[in-house]
Amino acid sequence: MIAVVMGAGAPVTADVETGTTGSSVRYAGLAGCVCAPWTLWTWDGQVIKLTDARVFATKAGKRRAPLALSPDGDYVAYFRRGDRMLVIRDMSTGNVRVVPGVQWSRELRSTRIDLAPAGRYVVLGSGRDDRVLNARNGRSSVVPPGMRPWSFSSDAKLMLAVDDEFRAGIYSTSTLAEKGRVPVGGALSPDGTTVAHFTADESAIGLWNVAMGKAGGGLPIALPSERIPTRLRWDGAGHLDLQMVAPPRINKKIDTVYTWYRVDQASGLVQPVDTFTVPGSVHNPIIAGLSP
Repeated sequence: MIAVVMGAGAPVTADVETGTTGSSVRYAGLAGCVCAPWTLWTWDGQVIKLTDARVFATKAGKRRAPLALSPDGDYVAYFRRGDRMLVIRDMSTGNVRVVPGVQWSRELRSTRIDLAPAGRYVVLGSGRDDRVLNARNGRSSVVPPGMRPWSFSSDAKLMLAVDDEFRAGIYSTSTLAEKGRVPVGGALSPDGTTVAHFTADESAIGLWNVAMGKAGGGLPIALPSERIPTRLRWDGAGHLDLQMVAPPRINKKIDTVYTWYRVDQASGLVQPVDTFTVPGSVHNPIIAGLSP
């Protein structure tokens, strides 16, 4: 079952087979207690308890089982309790589909999962051994040694991966054939020609032209002050969005405010478009945005 809480009213339940339709997810986490089920907070105010999702990675209950949000929050990936399969839930329809061939096991206890846009691919990461799985047919490819998937183009056809020094390679997601190299990792544009990244001092956004192998035209785009930059994200239309967090020093016991900004690449204007608060009572928060 999925428990759905609307505002302060009593929970409304929906059968897991039909699911719950609605808005994309802003963030996920544990509501008030580390033993609580994974919970989703959506853009339209729903609070959805994923009671079919695996809660703990071990019997001792000291480590949470993995859960991932797609960058836009439209899809959620987790291991299902009943059959132990890795599944992807479509938030717009409530449909749940199984990723073929991936079932919870002892070997997966230390694994992280990341989810590409549209839920098309899943990254299974364990230490330095990462695999990219086609979520529909289960076919997997091994990520080049020393590289970690960091972002995808909005259609998930291209993947950017970084090494230990945050240098990046761009790959075809389906074949992992290399398409280019970039000196700094970041968010990959829809056509794969631009990488948006934070400057070394995190005071501005730089744009790297992949084809030309150099920084794009114009000065770096200055960031709003007194906030910490956390994510950059492109949408399918080519808009660049920035996420920042306040207060500057994040404390588990206090509320944390996240703000999304739309970045005008031509003028350098950065305008807020959405703000939401993650209460300090939420444990293990996962914020939708840049994967991971």
